[in-house]
Amino acid sequence: MNIFIAMPQNTVTDTFLTPAVTEQLAQIGDVKRNPYDRNLTAEELIQLAEDAEILITGWGTCYLTGEAVRKLPRLRMIAHTGGSVALLADPDIYSVPGLRVISGNDVFARSVAEGCLCYTLSALRRIEHFSSDMKNGGWMSGGFVNRGLIGKKVGIVGFGAIARYFLEAIRWFGCEILICSSHLSEEDAAAYHGRKADMEEIFSSCDVVSLHMSLTPETKGSITRELLMKLKPDALLVNTARGQLVDEKALAELLGQGRFSAALDVYEKEPLAADSPLRNCENVLLMPHMGGPTVDMREVVARELTGDIRRLCQGDALRYEITAEQAGRMSRG
Repeated sequence: MNIFIAMPQNTVTDTFLTPAVTEQLAQIGDVKRNPYDRNLTAEELIQLAEDAEILITGWGTCYLTGEAVRKLPRLRMIAHTGGSVALLADPDIYSVPGLRVISGNDVFARSVAEGCLCYTLSALRRIEHFSSDMKNGGWMSGGFVNRGLIGKKVGIVGFGAIARYFLEAIRWFGCEILICSSHLSEEDAAAYHGRKADMEEIFSSCDVVSLHMSLTPETKGSITRELLMKLKPDALLVNTARGQLVDEKALAELLGQGRFSAALDVYEKEPLAADSPLRNCENVLLMPHMGGPTVDMREVVARELTGDIRRLCQGDALRYEITAEQAGRMSRG
C-alpha cells in the first residue's frame, strides 16, 4: 500500500503525525512525504503522489478537483486530518470510481462540543469577570451575579455532529431542548430529548442559543438583526460555528446596549480587529477561534484515521467515511 502524506513537514504536522502514528502507517505500507515545509501546489501533489493509493491531507492542502484526483490512477482513499471535506475538495471527487473519503470530523466534533460546553458554563457563571476581578485585587466587585445551566431552555441552531455531542454533554443539566434543523425529523429530535422549532421561537424563548450551522451561501448572514433583537434580556448567545453566520455589526451594537450576553469564538473577519467594538463589551466572553479541537486531539484524529486506512486494506467497514451528502452539508469557509 503506497501512502503519500501531503502535509508539510513542520511543527503543526508533527502534532498529528507523532512517532507512534508514523510507525503505525509504516506498518501498513510504504510511506512517502511532502519533502517541503510548505503546502504543495496541485501540480506538485500530482507529481509526487502519482503512485499513491492513500493520500493523507491536512489544513492548507491544495484544493482537490475531480480532474486532479483522476490524475492519481491508483488512489483508493483520501484521509483528511481536518474536519470539513468541503474545504478540501470539489464534490466532483465523489464521481471517481472506488474512491473513499474519510476525515477527522467526528473526532474533532467531540472536542468542539467540549469547548462549547466550557464557553457556555464560563459565560453563565462569569468566570472571566470574577477571575479578572480577583487578579486585580477585588472580591465580587459589582455584586454577586451569575447563572447556571441547570433546567435552562436551550436552543440549538443547526444539527451536525458537534450539536449531537453537545446535547449528549448537557443531558445531565436537565435542559429543555429546542432544535432548528431542516434535515432533522421529530423522531430524531425526541431521541435527543428535544423538539423541533423554528429560529424565531428559539431566539425569542431560549435562555441559551447555541449556533452549530455550517457556513454555506444559504446560511451566511442568516442570524439577522431581527433575530438578535428577539433574544431575552438575560439570554446567552454562543457561537462556535462561523462568524459569517451572524450580522456582526448588529451583534456588537446590541451587545453594547446590554441587550443580552454572548460567548464568541468566531468572527466575521479573523483575527478580530483590534478596534472591534466587541472588545469593549463587558457582557461578552471572547476567544480567538480556539473552540476545538484541542491540540492533544490531533494525534487522536491521525490515529483513528490510520485505523480506517487499515480497515480499507482489510476490506472492513470504515468508521469515519464522509459521504457526498455529508460533505455537501459541511462548512465551506
